[in-house]
Amino acid sequence: MRSSLVLIAAGAALVLACGDGGTGPVVDNEGRRLAAQFDRLADSVDAGGYSPAAEALRHAAEIARLTGHASPVSLTIDGATRNFLAVAEQIDFPNLECSWPSDSGRVEPGDTVVVPPGDSTGVVPPDGGGAGTPPDTVVLPPPGEPPPPPECHVVGTYSMRTLIAWEPEHMAEVVRIVADVGSNAVAPGVPDVMTGLPSTVATDPSGPPTAPPDSAPGGGGGGGGYPGFMGEYLVRDVGSWWAVEGNQSNDLISASGACTENRATFDWAEFSCEAASFRFEFGMTVEPLRYEPLTGVVNPPNSPEGSHTLSLGSSSVDGVRLEVIDWTPPPLPPEPGPGPVPVPADSGVVRMSSRP
Repeated sequence: MRSSLVLIAAGAALVLACGDGGTGPVVDNEGRRLAAQFDRLADSVDAGGYSPAAEALRHAAEIARLTGHASPVSLTIDGATRNFLAVAEQIDFPNLECSWPSDSGRVEPGDTVVVPPGDSTGVVPPDGGGAGTPPDTVVLPPPGEPPPPPECHVVGTYSMRTLIAWEPEHMAEVVRIVADVGSNAVAPGVPDVMTGLPSTVATDPSGPPTAPPDSAPGGGGGGGGYPGFMGEYLVRDVGSWWAVEGNQSNDLISASGACTENRATFDWAEFSCEAASFRFEFGMTVEPLRYEPLTGVVNPPNSPEGSHTLSLGSSSVDGVRLEVIDWTPPPLPPEPGPGPVPVPADSGVVRMSSRP
């Protein structure tokens, strides 16, 4: 009889451990299962030719993996209440100001242009001959040698919070919110930190780097970093809708305990990880984009139609807080060239080709 009671008590303890957001092995396995679903969805999106959206989904996979479990939430989509699962994140990343010579070489005083070794012309006036030389010397790197990395330094740290919610049966629908800290409205120019960390770049070596608009060095978001939020509603095998109006609010309820791993790397920074709980609330209207970013086609065929309204009442969502501990200079931006005006980094029609 006593042994039976012991077994019952042990079973009850196991059930509690699995349901209270603990970090036991079973919960960790649940996080890995959810992460694998996101990875498969990311592969499907990537196969459709749109890698930024795939990067966002892989980022979501890592959050699920680090959290180890998901929180149930009730979303309202076009007036119907739906049961979704969700995880959340706060990422504290450095604002980098980087600069390097615009010619990817180095500028020295003098009156000559020094060309790479092996050029038979030696020292050449910039106008091709005659008197007169520039006031500076441009020393180009040897052929085949990569340009020097930019010089970067940190000016403040910014915090962005994300909410990722999904339909639990087949992950056929995914809702994402990427927001500045606090309460704010839909706004253009909010960086999608799930596709890549933003950085400030100054390519003019004659002047100091400039911070992004509305930035606040040393601030942590919330009216000082990137005010506003962006939202996405993604439907498998159909496409994506993007927030055009709405409001959201978020809070950090608590941050304590361990993630399933104590380190994470996203883009050009490494972070420490701490288990956290957040409160999110939002209401937004989403519409499909009316152009295809890969081809520049306006109103592409087979694009999503109509608009949707989505809302979430005040809800507690478990997740992680990631704080930067190390970083490397971000990659050089691509050289500008002819072509259409660029579109947002994580926008467009997304076609998905397979189910997990």
